[in-house]
Amino acid sequence: MKSVAGFFIASLVALSTAQASILKLEKGSRAIEGVNISKSAEASLDGQTLHLETVGGGLRWKKVLFAKVKVYVAQLLVSSPDRFVKKDKDALKSLDDSDTVALQMTFLRTVDAATVQSSFRDALLANKVDLNNDSIKNFLNAVKSGGDANSGSSLTILIEKHKDGSESLVYEDSLNKQTKVTSDKGLTQKILSIWLGVPADDGLASLKSDLLANN
Repeated sequence: MKSVAGFFIASLVALSTAQASILKLEKGSRAIEGVNISKSAEASLDGQTLHLETVGGGLRWKKVLFAKVKVYVAQLLVSSPDRFVKKDKDALKSLDDSDTVALQMTFLRTVDAATVQSSFRDALLANKVDLNNDSIKNFLNAVKSGGDANSGSSLTILIEKHKDGSESLVYEDSLNKQTKVTSDKGLTQKILSIWLGVPADDGLASLKSDLLANN
């Protein structure tokens, strides 16, 4: 018989394809590459509304040959902004103090799903995250099956911690289709290491610096 932990690790549930966007953003006072950086957001999850504050935004670029290609604008939102630490070595760990964390990427160019997945995979490997972990495999599968990230569209990742120690992630693709991955403790740290952990390339290093800047 499977253990409760095993059930959470292995579970992946596709939600309704007709969902409204998981985040309702409150407009902020600044923009990056024409993308407004929100002040806060209301997250709709499992029939409840969760309030998140935006703690950072930045540009993700990728070096192609000799050019810096602008890929997406990211914004990071947390449920306990006063506990988020804007220091290089402490930021990722400080997410343990927020019950809910979201990262939204608004794409400045169209990127195919396989490339988005590959970029995430490389970043997870740079942070020594086990790609054979069921919840990580389910997340990466959701990214690939979610379709391309079209220019002007957004991809959203929202992770919530539960009282029993488990964590659940909702991946929302550019068509607002939501896929849910459930896991035991530690999923937030693993997934957000893509942006707040060891940078896999110079573009992610620059984005991390942007996210932690005091704007």
